[in-house]
Amino acid sequence: MKIFITYEYFLPAYKAGGPVQSLANLIANYSHSDIYIYCRNTDLDGTILDVKTNEWVQFNKHTKVFYASGKSETSVYDLLREVEPDVIFINGIFSPAFNLKPLLWSGNAHKVVSARGMLHPGALSQKSLKKKMYLTAYKLLGLHKKCIFHVTTAEEKQYVIDTFGSSVKVFVAPNFPNVISKLPATTKDAGKLKLITIALISPMKNIKLVLEALVKCNAEISYNIYGPIKDAAYWQECQAVIAAMPSNVKVEYHGAVTPDKMLSVLADSHCMIQPSKSENFGHAIYEALAAGKPVITSHYTPWNKLEEANAGFNVDINNIQSIIDGIEKMASLDNEAYAASSSATAQYAKKSIDVALVKKDYDAMFLSK
Repeated sequence: MKIFITYEYFLPAYKAGGPVQSLANLIANYSHSDIYIYCRNTDLDGTILDVKTNEWVQFNKHTKVFYASGKSETSVYDLLREVEPDVIFINGIFSPAFNLKPLLWSGNAHKVVSARGMLHPGALSQKSLKKKMYLTAYKLLGLHKKCIFHVTTAEEKQYVIDTFGSSVKVFVAPNFPNVISKLPATTKDAGKLKLITIALISPMKNIKLVLEALVKCNAEISYNIYGPIKDAAYWQECQAVIAAMPSNVKVEYHGAVTPDKMLSVLADSHCMIQPSKSENFGHAIYEALAAGKPVITSHYTPWNKLEEANAGFNVDINNIQSIIDGIEKMASLDNEAYAASSSATAQYAKKSIDVALVKKDYDAMFLSK
């Protein structure tokens, strides 16, 4: 089977967050197919990647990548005619070059559109008028009838139906995880906490809300933030809160972190905090859980019932006291209690995903008509 994947960004780009990791994990688990990836030759912030452009580059034994520059004379249609794929896996909704054009191709390939969380109400609330107009045109052109949709949760399936109607065909297939081993539990004193966030700096990730909660915390806390700044105005608001932080809380921003450094930045932390407004998967959250780092997050991710599993807390993002309480409870753990939580967290992650079943879901989706 030949699978032609389109998305704006791919490795070594990493600043676009979860979708890049999702695709990397997909191809790692799909060695029985020939995979072709069409993407930009830049990262999210416009940084030019150190790659050969406008030609097929061998990524691994079964995968080739075409890093298109803005001056490329080769269109996606040229590449589709060359490859003649069985499946076009279109990642995202709103990019004319990487989402619309492949969907409009007149070839016989089976077309699958991965929503990638873009139809979540929280995501649609950002630049809402522009997105509403785009989706109206999408439906008027009948584009939602030219494909099946891929989502990662039943909740996300409902968002697709709410947007395009009950007649659309939607497959639920979780993202492939990046399978990692548990890290040793970091030594912990009661009343002290090392928090970490690894995420795009944008309103969707609620970093400002974390900072506002930390202002009201009594424990001795260090908070390390990693991730590219997607919304500069929002980051300025965050910095204003940081400037008013009490002496018991230390905050440091470290910029973006490459995937190969993920475990090293997690290693010295006690807990990830990421109360996102929405996550259709949340790779950073999953990797923290798998590494044995309890997580404080919202109810709007796949990672729920954390407190019952002794793996962290799901907090109410509309009630800042809920976030303060989650942080203070985590800070109160002594070394023994924290070590137990760390072990329970890794077990929670291990039980959450069966890679063999995920692969069967993708087989069914790609082979469906």
